[in-house]
Amino acid sequence: MAVIDPQLHALARAADQQARNVLAYAAVTLDLRSRQLSVLRNTYPGWRIEYEPDSAGRMWWTSRLLPQFTLEMSVAGVLRFIRQPDAIALASMLAWQTALVHSAS
Repeated sequence: MAVIDPQLHALARAADQQARNVLAYAAVTLDLRSRQLSVLRNTYPGWRIEYEPDSAGRMWWTSRLLPQFTLEMSVAGVLRFIRQPDAIALASMLAWQTALVHSAS
């Protein structure tokens, strides 16, 4: 059995705790994203909502209009596709766009 220097042992313990902290933070963050995605999808069923990367690998909150896009929607300012950097910004845009969809009907 190898003898470990006390300083190395302390460093390994600290690194192990830091790794656990990083993993715990990642789990909480992923859970938050899942909940945000669920709330957005349930609140705005007329949109296909995703959290996805772009071609450069940056993550975006996106939504695509599900109903048939009409000329009236276009005139009213409805967008077929929305991309925002966070869930709150996407929710704000979807609220506005949903109002525009209803006004175009």
